[in-house]
Amino acid sequence: MRIEIVAFGGFDALDVVAPWEVFARAATIAPDLEVALVRADGPPLVSAANGLQLHVADELGTPDALFVPGGSWVDGHDTGVPHEIRRGTLPRIIADLSTSVRWTASVCTGALLLGAAGILRNRNATTNPAALDELSGYGATVKQNRVVDDGNVVTAGAVTAGIDVALWLVRREVGDDVAEKVARAIAYPMPTDVWHRGG
Repeated sequence: MRIEIVAFGGFDALDVVAPWEVFARAATIAPDLEVALVRADGPPLVSAANGLQLHVADELGTPDALFVPGGSWVDGHDTGVPHEIRRGTLPRIIADLSTSVRWTASVCTGALLLGAAGILRNRNATTNPAALDELSGYGATVKQNRVVDDGNVVTAGAVTAGIDVALWLVRREVGDDVAEKVARAIAYPMPTDVWHRGG
């Protein structure tokens, strides 16, 4: 299973790096799992909101699952999520991929990109607490849990909740044993504040 984490200018560094760490560690235990850092378009050097620069060699392909970070929403600058929503390219890609991937997940204000893609209408979702009103504007039923699992759309709250959602998804895909081993390795508790259908 190939998970692609999409980076774009102005992303929140921890939204990308923390889930990457979880998925990459899980892949060493469960070899059927693979994680890749990708970009939608543009040059391979991608700068985070805090100045961290990542060399992102690959463009979005045909992943089995898509992970979308947030970034730059709260500061009000036309970078990160606001810029990508206005530009429209990434929301279109997310909308197209959402019909073929196993799941689309987001952390923090990445949920607003899912909203702009039209895939949160009548779905349960969460985001950064500072953007809950905007999230409801996309037709989502807002939950205030750290992780909200609505089947093939999974969202998480602010920044560090990226670790929670990644551990939750590892558990969902390859089982408790792998997820718990990763949690122990990174000295982080297994997520408990999770809303999910039937749960």
